[in-house]
Parts: sequence; C-alpha cells; structure tokens
Amino acid sequence: MSETAHPHTGTMGEAVLDMERLIAMANQIGDFFAPYPPARRSEGIRNHLRTYWDPRMREALLNYINTQGGKNLHEHVVAGAKALIDTGTDKKGYYGPPQV
Repeated sequence: MSETAHPHTGTMGEAVLDMERLIAMANQIGDFFAPYPPARRSEGIRNHLRTYWDPRMREALLNYINTQGGKNLHEHVVAGAKALIDTGTDKKGYYGPPQV
C-alpha cells in the first residue's frame, strides 16, 4: 500500500485493502456481469461478493456505499452490493439465479 493510501477497516479495526483497490475490484465484477439482465446482474454481483470476498471487504464496501453514496462505483455494483443486506427475502443459503 502506498504511503498516501487509506485502508478501510473492519469491525475489529484490521486494515482490509485500500478503498480505491476495492472499488476497482468491485467495478471489474460489475463489468463482467454488465451484459446480464438487471435481476441476474444484481444477483451475480451479490453472489460473487458473498462467495469470494472476505467479510471485512464486503463490510468496507457497504460502509463506503452508505457513507459516500457509492461514488466511483458502477450503479449496478451498488445494487448488487446492497442486495447483500436485502432483508426482503431470506437468501442466506441461496447462490443461484434470482428467485422471482
């Protein structure tokens, strides 16, 4: 990490990654899912973040969205990340396509 980088921390105060790097990674995921229909795109991003990202990374991303409004993130990445905390349906154990 560069001297000017500001790592975001999880609840335990541990440095995760520089926020710029998390944004770049999240947008790369968004680029992959961009051609998908909206519901599948959001679910694909959610599933990828949930499956492959460390919980501290997800927490830092959601905190960034809540405090900074998701600035510099693709709109569909923000939607997919917010789906991680969607309480409308119980999706805790579900990783497949959207259940409509």
